[in-house]
Amino acid sequence: MGGNIKEWLIALLVVAAVVFGIYWFAVREAPAPEVSAPVTEPAPETQPGVDLEEPAEPVIPPVPEPVEPEDPPRQLPALNSSDREAHTDIISLSSDGALAKWIVPDEVVRKWVAAVNTATKGDLMHKNRPFNNVDGKLAVKELETRDDGQKVYVLSQENYQRYDQPVRLFAMVDTDTAVNLYQFWYPRLKQAYGELGLKNKNFHAAVIAAIDQALAAPEVEGPIKLVRPTVYYKFEDEKLEKMPGLHKLMIRIGPDNAARVKEKLRELKAALQNLPSEQ
Repeated sequence: MGGNIKEWLIALLVVAAVVFGIYWFAVREAPAPEVSAPVTEPAPETQPGVDLEEPAEPVIPPVPEPVEPEDPPRQLPALNSSDREAHTDIISLSSDGALAKWIVPDEVVRKWVAAVNTATKGDLMHKNRPFNNVDGKLAVKELETRDDGQKVYVLSQENYQRYDQPVRLFAMVDTDTAVNLYQFWYPRLKQAYGELGLKNKNFHAAVIAAIDQALAAPEVEGPIKLVRPTVYYKFEDEKLEKMPGLHKLMIRIGPDNAARVKEKLRELKAALQNLPSEQ
């Protein structure tokens, strides 16, 4: 391994990075009668086979796929035996081991690829996610009571702080190293993407499309108002409630965190688009 240890330790970085910025912070906390519960998201997708994601064909603009590096730093493991290396690579992205509690150790490559595919449609995975839940429950403050008796709440600063750690880790990623290792791992990422049964098997285009979906999330000014007609909270504004799950997520993590995520995603996208590619 030698001088290449820094490179291979971050092998799945870009897939992780995209999902750190897009999915990692998405949590469906378990509801409880007397405590705060999460904002309602679209129903979980049905997932066949390896239980990753139901194949669907999003409209993704064509993008040239990256070529493999001429001198790969190590032998690329087979997809079916890649879990240990992939998991180790991802959790090694933080020197203090903070990622260990977040990353699911099984079907690592396939789950991250499925998460990216779901993001191309603006959606979120609620089952078989490649990450563990964010700690804590949705934090809100009661604002007022409407004329119809419905209580109105707002997302609190404490709720945004729940996402500070993963956002910080994502923002600290070294982009150049990440993209180089993404290029190295691309054959396995493409292989896992092909297993989803889609006509479009260009995973690189899917990654760019997923980033674009996150970048398209609106910036909402003022307090984010919620109502709780049943067990789960919903956005009071019907336009917000009807948005894709990915856009709702970017609102729930808070404006400051969302700005940091978008800044990093723009940086990653620019580097990805400059990769040597197949013509």
